[in-house]
Amino acid sequence: MSTSFPSLFPGMLLDAASRYAEDHIAVAIDGDPVRELGWTATLVPEEAGGVGGSLSDLASIVEGLATHGLQLPVVETCAVVPLLLQAAGAETARRWLEAVAEGSVQMAPLTALSATPDVHAVKARHLDIGYELSGAVQGVDATLSATHYLVPAQVDGEDAIFLVDAERVGAPKARYRTMEGRLGADFILAQLAAPESACIARGAAARDACAKATDAALLLTVADTVAALATLIRQTVTHLKERRQFGVALSSFQVLRHRVADMYVKYLGAKGLVIHCFNEYEQDAPDLRRTLRLAKVSLAESARACAEAAIQMHGGMGVSEEVLATRTAQRLIASEFRYGDRLLHVAQLLAPQACAPQVSFSNQTGSVR
Repeated sequence: MSTSFPSLFPGMLLDAASRYAEDHIAVAIDGDPVRELGWTATLVPEEAGGVGGSLSDLASIVEGLATHGLQLPVVETCAVVPLLLQAAGAETARRWLEAVAEGSVQMAPLTALSATPDVHAVKARHLDIGYELSGAVQGVDATLSATHYLVPAQVDGEDAIFLVDAERVGAPKARYRTMEGRLGADFILAQLAAPESACIARGAAARDACAKATDAALLLTVADTVAALATLIRQTVTHLKERRQFGVALSSFQVLRHRVADMYVKYLGAKGLVIHCFNEYEQDAPDLRRTLRLAKVSLAESARACAEAAIQMHGGMGVSEEVLATRTAQRLIASEFRYGDRLLHVAQLLAPQACAPQVSFSNQTGSVR
């Protein structure tokens, strides 16, 4: 019983993230490792003091952490934040991106993990002296502390992005631990006053930035899912080889070998899907969002099936969080609900605007165009 899992995004970033995750797999997170390791500068342009890297570089970090089951808000802090900031004016964007890259500010998106950044839970009202923000944002990642929040909102029917001090936002109404081990929080903005300068983008610029942040978040979540899936299968194979029953290794039972083979086939399909999604992203394909939604739906089904199979094959150990395979299975199941579950994406795929006819017929000649 052997399987092969070559890295999706090999390189120094993958090695560094993997080593960090391996060293801190059973240790409480102390400080702010995402910013201390410089990962927040990955997508920041060089002219703003960043690395000027690509989403594939950030995917290397995501893969390294997922391989060892460590939860850190890399997607939110290192992808969503800089992509939303780039919607601001040139000078404003450069100033804040520099601060993000050097770590002088701790910025996080005030968005729910269960919704995409282009779905706004906050409404804003323009007043004579600024803005008034209202809304409930549930399920915000609160693993790392923040000094500033980026708040996507709706103002008079159009998209906007606000940059608000954490002190102004205040403490969350609730804190809790999510299924996959994240620290979650619920925020209630009740007529929160914000100055005029808090609105850093509005209209088309804000809408495009939220769309780019959504694409990046979906893409990196897909990469996280496949990396975790590889780890789950590796851990299951190791368990079956080491665990003995009736005097023989569990790996000698044909039915278990078949289940692992089925998991591995699902992994290979998922891996090919991720590679295709990244190719579409790099080529700026016009139907990228549709591809990402389809990938999210497909991976949700494959990941859940593999997670359930792994837990069952681990037996009683499969319900203990001390086992990496169990934590990985939780991560896979939870990933289905990050940035929209499969039902949400299926509904979007079936929406009328997503199902425009691709073939038209001439009423006079009957020819197909």
